[in-house]
Amino acid sequence: MKNRLNFKIDGSGPTGLLLSIALSKFHCDIFLTDLLTKDRLIDKDKTYAITHSTRKILSKFRLWEKLEPYLYGFDTLSISDSVTSSVTNLSISDLDDDIRSAENIGWVVKHSDLMNVFFKEIDNYENIIFMTPQKLLRKKLLFDYQFFSTGANSLDKKLLNFFDLKKTYNQSCLTFKVSLRGNFEKRAYEIFRKEGPLALLPLEKNLYQVIWTSSTLKSIQRLNSDKNFLMDNLSTILPDEFKLDQIIGEFNIFPVSLSLNLPVLNFKKLVFVGDAFHTFHPVGGQGLNTCWRDVNTIFDLFNENIDITKMHLILFKFKYISSRILDIIFTIFITDSLISIFANRNLFLFPIRKFSFLLLNHFLFIRKIVLNQMTKSLIYSRIK
Repeated sequence: MKNRLNFKIDGSGPTGLLLSIALSKFHCDIFLTDLLTKDRLIDKDKTYAITHSTRKILSKFRLWEKLEPYLYGFDTLSISDSVTSSVTNLSISDLDDDIRSAENIGWVVKHSDLMNVFFKEIDNYENIIFMTPQKLLRKKLLFDYQFFSTGANSLDKKLLNFFDLKKTYNQSCLTFKVSLRGNFEKRAYEIFRKEGPLALLPLEKNLYQVIWTSSTLKSIQRLNSDKNFLMDNLSTILPDEFKLDQIIGEFNIFPVSLSLNLPVLNFKKLVFVGDAFHTFHPVGGQGLNTCWRDVNTIFDLFNENIDITKMHLILFKFKYISSRILDIIFTIFITDSLISIFANRNLFLFPIRKFSFLLLNHFLFIRKIVLNQMTKSLIYSRIK
């Protein structure tokens, strides 16, 4: 690059931070901004599932080793259908040979740990400048390109006249931590129920993050209910081997939607990244992993050219969308299909549901296809 570029990243969550680290490798100044302070960005009671494609991306940017002490791996994934009483357990023996040596199907990380690691990494780069939108506005800078990682409910999508395709599930996720006994250590659970899936992600021995999907009305009622009532309610739907001890920490609730944000035919030098670009149902834990695959694509597209010209920047948006669309559409199809088939009491779908688990329990190659697609994604082989 002959001239030093100015990039603006609006939104400093996990996607915006990783994007700033990725772009810092180029001859540019990155202005990272958010409405929230750094402390408020870090202090959120959330957790994320991490897949093997993400492990490869984080290793590429030399972040995996720094994040590894805060990760809790799981080597078994239990998938069950409470309506048809079907169960299957996927293990590391079902993984492809090239990822089996990691000895985990996936990992779980707390939001605060992840953000602390990323902010410490950013402190190592002089060309990443974090500041408030007001302070940045006063600088009156001209930006060569703008990236919006402002989340699923970003107002920027409407203000910038992007085309937003949406499907509303009329569901919300209630999340909180629980102390459980009688469980299998290092096992994650995905339980399909008629009102929506219930996921249990291990954070440490006997401590799990609950991600409980149901109608928005039910989720709000549970959020406002007495803790003892909620514990009794949860105990009735957990697998038999569990004994629920207590609910720990804060409750959070967030709406569930499927969306894809596409640019109109203009040549504005800006793109949406992560949840501002696409959202999925949280079943299968694909959300953040797909966001970080956006970041990987952006890095690779800039890395293709030694000198970035104005024409490269004008066309970048269309190259980015075309590079990402197949992976995004496939993830939309898989997550939406799982909800359509397994989150109801439709009697006509019972044979399909029973047959799906029959195939999983009797055919290794099907188990491999399902598990490896969940954790590797379509682009794993292209991550260098």
